[in-house]
Amino acid sequence: MVSQVHASDSERRRPRNQRGEGIRLREELIEAARRLLKTAERESDVSIRAVTREAGAAPQSFYLQFANLDELLYAVYEIEYQGLAQAIDAAVGAAQDPLDRLRAACLAYCGFAEEQPGRYRALTSVRGQLLHEGWEGRPLPGAPTFALIRDTVAAALTSAGSTADPFLTASTLWASLHGLVTLRAGRPAFPWPPAEEMINSLTVQLLHAPPSHQSS
Repeated sequence: MVSQVHASDSERRRPRNQRGEGIRLREELIEAARRLLKTAERESDVSIRAVTREAGAAPQSFYLQFANLDELLYAVYEIEYQGLAQAIDAAVGAAQDPLDRLRAACLAYCGFAEEQPGRYRALTSVRGQLLHEGWEGRPLPGAPTFALIRDTVAAALTSAGSTADPFLTASTLWASLHGLVTLRAGRPAFPWPPAEEMINSLTVQLLHAPPSHQSS
């Protein structure tokens, strides 16, 4: 009697890759991880098994494309942050002076968060890890996006004659924008002023705040 070997669910759902289709599999795994990350509470919820199941691929095929889960997550975050950076860069490029560019960057940030809440949540609300061993020696995936914000802030500070630290100011701005976005979304019954007015007020305060005093 000849025994019959039954294909697994993943093998039935997804045809085996032909030669040269590794790139497609890689893209499918990344897209699967992006979908999972949009609803995850923490990064550990996105496992190799969950990703391959979502992509309809065999778990063993994962290691043909990525050395480990950290490498996949890096690729996912890199793509998501690129989307935010592109929105900010386009808005900044259309503005006339440093202050207008800063305001435009802030509006673009908030617009991205409102128009693509799943992607924004994946970037800011999924609980991350303190250390990704697979990222060692590499900049954080969001570093280029933050650098764009920091450089826009630095130009506005210079234009305003401020000596404030660009990194500190940009970090404060990022935290403030995130608070603006999440509170407006989470507490819609509150009589919020228009977002543009809040951003104008925020940028003026940041650019013209007196320098902080450090104790000797």
